[in-house]
Order: sequence, then C-alpha cells, then structure tokens
Amino acid sequence: MLLYLRVERSHVIEVECRCGQDLAKYEKEGKGRLVKMYLDMILNDKAGIFSGELETGKEIFCPSCSKRVGTVQMVHGRPAAKMNQGVIKQTGT
Repeated sequence: MLLYLRVERSHVIEVECRCGQDLAKYEKEGKGRLVKMYLDMILNDKAGIFSGELETGKEIFCPSCSKRVGTVQMVHGRPAAKMNQGVIKQTGT
C-alpha cells in the first residue's frame, strides 16, 4: 500500500466504467472532470486493474467490457493513469 499526504480541497469519488463496472475509489484533488488518477491516491482498487505490473505506456482495460480505461504515464514525477474520457464516469461520495 502506498502512502501519501492528504491534500486539502480533495474529495473521494467513485470511478466506474460506462458499462457499470466499479473500478476504484479515488481521492481527487480539486474540481472538474477526472483527467488523471495518481496511482498513490487510489484508495480502493475494486476491479484490481490499477495494481501489479504497471509500467509507463501500459494500457488499462475494463475487466467487464474490455474497453480501454486509461494509459499509465509519469505525470509530475508520479505514476498516474491518464483516463479515457469517453469510457469512465465519476460520482462523488
């Protein structure tokens, strides 16, 4: 489990695929749509797709419908999943 500093102005969201598959619970910084998910801020990897061997450039797929959810990249020196906007949806908790 990765540890991080809790950021002010952050809130917890549920991330799911358009097909209805729950993907993760994530602590999002700031407002707006979900563009990237820092891997160290994922609170619960419900589908098990954000754990394991995640190398830069690896694509992440929904286990239910097999659509591409995102791609792993380094963002500001931290590993993150750049999200495919047409496949995911987020809900606040």
